[in-house]
Amino acid sequence: MKPLLILISTIFLSSCVFLGNDKEFPAGNYQVICGYTNEAYLKAKADNPLNVEPDISCDHPLYHRSFLSLQDKAHFVLAIDDILLYGKYTFKGNKLELIDAAKGKLSLDIIQIKKDFVQLKGDFSPFNSAHLPNTERLYINFGLDKTPIREQPSKFDSEVNLWRNIPTRAENEREIKARALNFLDYSIAYFQHISNSGVHNDYKIDGVESPITYAQNGIVLKRWEDVPVSWKELFYNEENALFAYKYLMDGFKYGQKEKYSVSGLLLITFYLKNLRKALSTLE
Repeated sequence: MKPLLILISTIFLSSCVFLGNDKEFPAGNYQVICGYTNEAYLKAKADNPLNVEPDISCDHPLYHRSFLSLQDKAHFVLAIDDILLYGKYTFKGNKLELIDAAKGKLSLDIIQIKKDFVQLKGDFSPFNSAHLPNTERLYINFGLDKTPIREQPSKFDSEVNLWRNIPTRAENEREIKARALNFLDYSIAYFQHISNSGVHNDYKIDGVESPITYAQNGIVLKRWEDVPVSWKELFYNEENALFAYKYLMDGFKYGQKEKYSVSGLLLITFYLKNLRKALSTLE
């Protein structure tokens, strides 16, 4: 299965949209769990219609770091890889209407609802993305994430997801540092969330593809040559990305060296927080 979100033809759509009663699903945090290209969808359905149910999950970093959060007071956050929208939402007929005051409205058709899972369809072409195929409508499977939120901000909050907004020009040193720090804040929130989930043997570190290697006994900075392209593409160009990388390197170099009597996810979170603190003190 290609590591892309779902592209389904408009012709096929007409046979799938709910007719009749309005459709709604409960507020909560919904993790992206899968997507199909049109070709993959049709092939999977031909093999077995159950292959394309809304509770079908796939494994790719793009999915692990993407979500839809429907929060209290009709507030939403939608993060689909490098697209970030947040604002007010409402259900209207068989659609979920998302209104971002700065970026406009996104109307998502509710295709299927199955207990804690929902399949949505929308046109993302008005939004700038370096990774997302947006020449056709996207179909996305979401699963309800029931992990309790114990720390703030959580990985579903908009303020730790601002790194998803792609720069449209070269950024100055202050802006580059702010982008690197925001991604680090997201990484901390991500690992805290996974730790709170209680699933310690199957956590998805791919959700935070970055210059940092995460291990049971700590963290280490990768060589520049090994830094994921997806992280470099958070920045306007490679020069800006290299500056951010060297900024992280200074944090590793001059940060306080501490030892902890824990391991695994908790240790990773502690070291990330130490790195964040070190970076915030650098001029």
